[in-house]
Amino acid sequence: MENLHKGHRERLRQSYIENGPDGMHEHQLLELLLTYAIPRRDTNPIAHRLLDKSAFGSLWEVLNAGPKELMAVEGIGESAAVLLSLVGAMGRRAKAKGMAAQKKRLNTPDAAMRYCKSLPFNDTNESMYMVCLDKNYRILHTQLIGTGTPGEVTIYPRAVVECAVRYGAQNIIICHNHPSGDLRPSVDDRETTAKIINAVSAIGIGFSDHVIVGGDNAFSMFRESGLNVKAEESTARAAEGKE
Repeated sequence: MENLHKGHRERLRQSYIENGPDGMHEHQLLELLLTYAIPRRDTNPIAHRLLDKSAFGSLWEVLNAGPKELMAVEGIGESAAVLLSLVGAMGRRAKAKGMAAQKKRLNTPDAAMRYCKSLPFNDTNESMYMVCLDKNYRILHTQLIGTGTPGEVTIYPRAVVECAVRYGAQNIIICHNHPSGDLRPSVDDRETTAKIINAVSAIGIGFSDHVIVGGDNAFSMFRESGLNVKAEESTARAAEGKE
């Protein structure tokens, strides 16, 4: 049985070397990765358990899970859980740092939409990212700040403020996905945007855009309604409203 497993693992490796990740199914990629932490067991059923809807449902969700969540799945021990979580964390950090290193300026709706479409959104559930920018709209940090259901994701303005302060942001962009592909902002999307604008403008941080991603397309709420709000402008308007 060990020789059978060894031969299968070798075929998986060769398939990856010859065809790359695009030539393999998600369960095969996960199965191959698990062989490096589970050398003497068949990792195929474990990969399928992880991808089952009763567990994580997709490769993206698996690689975004924490070690303790992963260890709740049968067959996943500490070493495998750390490996899976570490690969996901490294990929996210490398991608964000790579974009920042290129001095990407997200100072237009088109630039914001291009960047947001490059983020690793889930195909089945909504999730939201926050992009911290400096005064020249260059990327400082990109953070996943919430995951939800196929129809909604709940974000608390306090979490946005804390992230902005932590990374020294002077402007921010938020972006989330609509798995349905419908790019139209919902009532909740607009209400969440208004709450976040109020929260960050109160501490002198500008709100640049809220981008909605659906498949290969994106929608800029800035472009739709002139959403871009400088901190000083929104603060001034708030003060006028109190008079």
